[in-house]
Amino acid sequence: MLCPSSSFFSQLHESRPGETSSIFVSRIEMFVIPAIAVDSAGHRVCLRLTTDCGYGWSELFLDETEAVINLDRCSDLLVSFIGSMNLPFLHDFHYDSSDQEGRALDLLSAAVKAVAANRSEPARSGAVESEENVLRQRAISYISLV
Repeated sequence: MLCPSSSFFSQLHESRPGETSSIFVSRIEMFVIPAIAVDSAGHRVCLRLTTDCGYGWSELFLDETEAVINLDRCSDLLVSFIGSMNLPFLHDFHYDSSDQEGRALDLLSAAVKAVAANRSEPARSGAVESEENVLRQRAISYISLV
C-alpha cells in the first residue's frame, strides 16, 4: 500500500543545471532466476527499466526461506510507473519494503537511480539484448510491462 511520505526515493535524483528532471519509462521487465552458485539456494530477482535516458538494472537475492516475488501481484503496481516519471515527485511515497510490493518498489527505485546516474553513458543495445536472452533462458518467471 502506497501512502505519502518524504522518504520514498529519497536522494533519487539531484537536478543539475540543464538536466531534465523526468524520464520516460517505456518498459519494465522482471526476471526470477534460480540461484546458480553451488553454495547458494534461492532466487535472483532482476528488474530492468527501458527509458528515454537508457536502461536501468537492479536485482534482489532471496534465499530459500524467503517467498519468491509474485510477478503477477507486482505487475499491477509497477505498470503505473510506465510513462513519464517526474523524478522530484517520486519521493512523496512511503512503503513497507518487507512485503512483495515494497520489494518491487525497492527494485524500481534502484533501477531509476541507475538510469539517473548513467544518463551520459547509454547502454549498447547489443549487450542489453544478449543479457536479456540469457536472463529469459534461465528465468522461471518473467513479466514485461509496456
